[in-house]
Amino acid sequence: MYDPDKYKAKRTAPSQARGKERVRVILAAALALFRERGLEEVTTNDIAAHARVPIGSVYRYYPNKDAIIAALTELYVDDLSKIFAEIGQHPFLPHLSWDEVLLLLVESWVNYSRLNGPFAFLYAEKANPRLLAQNKASWERFVDAFRAVLKKRCPEITPTESLVCFHLALASAELGLDPRYQETPGNPVHYEATGAIAAYMMYSCKRHQHEHLSN
Repeated sequence: MYDPDKYKAKRTAPSQARGKERVRVILAAALALFRERGLEEVTTNDIAAHARVPIGSVYRYYPNKDAIIAALTELYVDDLSKIFAEIGQHPFLPHLSWDEVLLLLVESWVNYSRLNGPFAFLYAEKANPRLLAQNKASWERFVDAFRAVLKKRCPEITPTESLVCFHLALASAELGLDPRYQETPGNPVHYEATGAIAAYMMYSCKRHQHEHLSN
Protein backbone atom coordinates (compact mmCIF):
# COMPACT_ATOMS: atom_id res chain seq x y z
CA MET A 1 0.00 0.00 0.00
CA TYR A 2 2.72 2.48 0.89
CA ASP A 3 4.90 2.19 -2.20
CA PRO A 4 5.33 5.85 -3.32
CA ASP A 5 5.30 4.87 -6.98
CA LYS A 6 1.75 3.56 -6.60
CA TYR A 7 0.27 6.80 -5.30
CA LYS A 8 -1.60 8.51 -8.10
CA ALA A 9 -1.94 12.22 -8.65
CA LYS A 10 -5.01 13.44 -10.53
CA ARG A 11 -3.74 16.78 -11.78
CA THR A 12 0.04 16.58 -12.26
CA ALA A 13 1.89 13.28 -12.31
CA PRO A 14 4.98 13.49 -10.09
CA SER A 15 8.08 12.56 -12.09
CA GLN A 16 10.78 13.08 -9.49
CA ALA A 17 11.35 11.20 -6.25
CA ARG A 18 10.57 14.34 -4.25
CA GLY A 19 7.22 14.76 -6.00
CA LYS A 20 6.30 11.11 -5.46
CA GLU A 21 7.15 11.40 -1.80
CA ARG A 22 4.98 14.51 -1.48
CA VAL A 23 2.04 12.71 -3.07
CA ARG A 24 2.60 9.80 -0.69
CA VAL A 25 2.64 12.13 2.30
CA ILE A 26 -0.52 13.92 1.17
CA LEU A 27 -2.47 10.69 0.71
CA ALA A 28 -1.17 9.14 3.91
CA ALA A 29 -2.23 12.28 5.81
CA ALA A 30 -5.66 12.22 4.18
CA LEU A 31 -6.14 8.55 5.05
CA ALA A 32 -5.19 9.12 8.67
CA LEU A 33 -7.62 12.03 8.99
CA PHE A 34 -10.46 10.19 7.25
CA ARG A 35 -10.06 7.31 9.70
CA GLU A 36 -10.01 9.66 12.67
CA ARG A 37 -12.77 12.13 11.73
CA GLY A 38 -14.70 10.70 8.79
CA LEU A 39 -14.97 12.04 5.26
CA GLU A 40 -17.18 15.05 5.76
CA GLU A 41 -15.26 16.62 8.64
CA VAL A 42 -11.89 16.77 6.83
CA THR A 43 -10.90 19.63 4.52
CA THR A 44 -8.01 20.00 2.10
CA ASN A 45 -6.54 22.57 4.51
CA ASP A 46 -6.64 19.93 7.25
CA ILE A 47 -4.85 17.48 4.97
CA ALA A 48 -2.16 20.00 4.06
CA ALA A 49 -1.60 20.86 7.73
CA HIS A 50 -1.40 17.19 8.74
CA ALA A 51 1.00 16.45 5.88
CA ARG A 52 3.02 19.58 6.73
CA VAL A 53 2.97 20.80 3.14
CA PRO A 54 1.67 24.06 1.64
CA ILE A 55 -1.94 23.95 0.51
CA GLY A 56 -0.67 24.78 -2.97
CA SER A 57 1.16 21.46 -3.03
CA VAL A 58 -2.08 19.63 -2.40
CA TYR A 59 -3.83 21.49 -5.21
CA ARG A 60 -0.90 20.88 -7.53
CA TYR A 61 -1.69 17.17 -7.50
CA TYR A 62 -5.38 17.05 -6.51
CA PRO A 63 -8.00 19.64 -7.48
CA ASN A 64 -10.22 18.83 -4.47
CA LYS A 65 -10.87 16.39 -1.64
CA ASP A 66 -12.95 14.11 -3.85
CA ALA A 67 -9.92 13.54 -6.08
CA ILE A 68 -7.91 12.47 -3.04
CA ILE A 69 -10.66 10.04 -2.02
CA ALA A 70 -10.70 8.63 -5.56
CA ALA A 71 -6.94 8.09 -5.48
CA LEU A 72 -7.16 6.23 -2.17
CA THR A 73 -10.02 4.11 -3.48
CA GLU A 74 -7.99 3.17 -6.56
CA LEU A 75 -5.06 2.09 -4.41
CA TYR A 76 -7.29 -0.05 -2.23
CA VAL A 77 -8.93 -1.67 -5.25
CA ASP A 78 -5.60 -2.25 -7.03
CA ASP A 79 -4.04 -3.96 -4.04
CA LEU A 80 -6.96 -6.21 -3.17
CA SER A 81 -7.66 -7.05 -6.82
CA LYS A 82 -4.12 -8.40 -7.08
CA ILE A 83 -4.63 -10.47 -3.93
CA PHE A 84 -7.88 -11.87 -5.35
CA ALA A 85 -6.13 -12.65 -8.64
CA GLU A 86 -3.49 -14.65 -6.79
CA ILE A 87 -6.22 -16.65 -5.04
CA GLY A 88 -7.87 -17.22 -8.40
CA GLN A 89 -4.64 -18.72 -9.75
CA HIS A 90 -4.47 -21.33 -6.98
CA PRO A 91 -4.19 -24.67 -8.83
CA PHE A 92 -6.53 -26.43 -6.40
CA LEU A 93 -9.18 -23.71 -6.35
CA PRO A 94 -11.78 -25.75 -8.29
CA HIS A 95 -11.44 -28.50 -5.69
CA LEU A 96 -11.66 -26.35 -2.57
CA SER A 97 -14.88 -26.22 -0.58
CA TRP A 98 -16.84 -22.99 -0.58
CA ASP A 99 -15.91 -22.54 3.08
CA GLU A 100 -12.23 -22.66 2.09
CA VAL A 101 -12.63 -20.35 -0.91
CA LEU A 102 -14.61 -17.71 0.99
CA LEU A 103 -12.30 -17.89 3.99
CA LEU A 104 -9.30 -17.33 1.72
CA LEU A 105 -10.97 -14.27 0.19
CA VAL A 106 -12.30 -12.71 3.38
CA GLU A 107 -9.29 -13.49 5.57
CA SER A 108 -6.93 -12.01 2.95
CA TRP A 109 -9.16 -8.93 2.85
CA VAL A 110 -9.12 -8.62 6.64
CA ASN A 111 -5.37 -9.19 6.95
CA TYR A 112 -4.61 -6.61 4.25
CA SER A 113 -6.79 -4.05 5.99
CA ARG A 114 -5.25 -4.79 9.37
CA LEU A 115 -1.78 -4.19 7.96
CA ASN A 116 -2.68 -1.02 6.05
CA GLY A 117 -5.42 0.42 8.21
CA PRO A 118 -9.10 -0.47 8.33
CA PHE A 119 -10.14 1.90 5.51
CA ALA A 120 -13.36 2.59 7.37
CA PHE A 121 -13.82 5.66 5.18
CA LEU A 122 -14.59 3.36 2.26
CA TYR A 123 -17.75 2.18 3.98
CA ALA A 124 -18.73 5.81 4.47
CA GLU A 125 -17.99 6.40 0.80
CA LYS A 126 -20.46 3.66 -0.16
CA ALA A 127 -23.15 5.53 1.75
CA ASN A 128 -22.42 8.80 -0.08
CA PRO A 129 -24.20 8.85 -3.48
CA ARG A 130 -21.89 11.51 -4.90
CA LEU A 131 -18.69 9.68 -4.02
CA LEU A 132 -20.10 6.31 -5.00
CA ALA A 133 -20.98 7.68 -8.43
CA GLN A 134 -17.56 9.28 -8.77
CA ASN A 135 -15.73 6.05 -7.93
CA LYS A 136 -18.17 3.70 -9.64
CA ALA A 137 -15.55 2.38 -12.09
CA SER A 138 -13.16 1.46 -9.27
CA TRP A 139 -15.87 -0.36 -7.33
CA GLU A 140 -16.97 -2.23 -10.44
CA ARG A 141 -13.39 -3.32 -11.04
CA PHE A 142 -13.22 -4.46 -7.43
CA VAL A 143 -16.40 -6.54 -7.81
CA ASP A 144 -15.10 -8.02 -11.08
CA ALA A 145 -11.85 -9.13 -9.42
CA PHE A 146 -13.82 -10.84 -6.65
CA ARG A 147 -16.29 -12.33 -9.14
CA ALA A 148 -13.47 -13.85 -11.21
CA VAL A 149 -12.48 -16.06 -8.27
CA LEU A 150 -16.06 -17.25 -7.82
CA LYS A 151 -16.37 -18.01 -11.53
CA LYS A 152 -13.28 -20.20 -11.44
CA ARG A 153 -14.82 -22.19 -8.60
CA CYS A 154 -18.26 -22.35 -10.23
CA PRO A 155 -18.46 -21.13 -13.86
CA GLU A 156 -22.28 -21.20 -13.80
CA ILE A 157 -22.60 -18.60 -11.04
CA THR A 158 -24.70 -15.61 -12.12
CA PRO A 159 -23.72 -11.92 -11.91
CA THR A 160 -26.46 -11.35 -9.33
CA GLU A 161 -25.26 -14.21 -7.12
CA SER A 162 -21.66 -13.07 -7.30
CA LEU A 163 -22.70 -9.49 -6.48
CA VAL A 164 -24.63 -10.70 -3.44
CA CYS A 165 -21.59 -12.72 -2.38
CA PHE A 166 -19.30 -9.69 -2.77
CA HIS A 167 -21.42 -7.47 -0.55
CA LEU A 168 -21.84 -10.19 2.05
CA ALA A 169 -18.05 -10.68 2.03
CA LEU A 170 -17.60 -6.92 2.42
CA ALA A 171 -19.79 -7.04 5.51
CA SER A 172 -17.89 -10.07 6.80
CA ALA A 173 -14.54 -8.30 6.35
CA GLU A 174 -15.93 -5.30 8.21
CA LEU A 175 -16.85 -7.58 11.12
CA GLY A 176 -13.30 -8.90 11.12
CA LEU A 177 -11.98 -5.36 11.54
CA ASP A 178 -14.46 -4.21 14.19
CA PRO A 179 -12.63 -4.02 17.55
CA ARG A 180 -15.89 -4.74 19.39
CA TYR A 181 -15.73 -8.34 18.19
CA GLN A 182 -12.02 -9.07 18.58
CA GLU A 183 -12.41 -10.71 21.99
CA THR A 184 -15.57 -12.70 21.24
CA PRO A 185 -15.28 -16.30 22.58
CA GLY A 186 -15.05 -19.10 20.02
CA ASN A 187 -14.33 -18.61 16.33
CA PRO A 188 -13.78 -15.03 15.14
CA VAL A 189 -17.13 -13.52 14.26
CA HIS A 190 -16.16 -12.98 10.62
CA TYR A 191 -15.48 -16.73 10.33
CA GLU A 192 -19.10 -17.38 11.29
CA ALA A 193 -20.30 -14.81 8.74
CA THR A 194 -18.07 -16.33 6.07
CA GLY A 195 -19.56 -19.76 6.75
CA ALA A 196 -23.03 -18.36 6.10
CA ILE A 197 -21.86 -16.90 2.77
CA ALA A 198 -20.29 -20.24 1.83
CA ALA A 199 -23.62 -22.00 2.46
CA TYR A 200 -25.33 -19.57 0.08
CA MET A 201 -22.70 -20.15 -2.62
CA MET A 202 -22.80 -23.93 -2.18
CA TYR A 203 -26.57 -23.92 -2.61
CA SER A 204 -26.38 -21.66 -5.68
CA CYS A 205 -23.63 -23.66 -7.36
CA LYS A 206 -25.33 -27.02 -6.74
CA ARG A 207 -28.57 -25.66 -8.15
CA HIS A 208 -26.83 -24.55 -11.35
CA GLN A 209 -25.06 -27.88 -11.68
CA HIS A 210 -28.36 -29.71 -11.24
CA GLU A 211 -30.01 -27.52 -13.88
CA HIS A 212 -27.11 -28.17 -16.24
CA LEU A 213 -27.44 -31.97 -15.81
CA SER A 214 -31.21 -31.75 -16.28
CA ASN A 215 -30.77 -29.97 -19.60
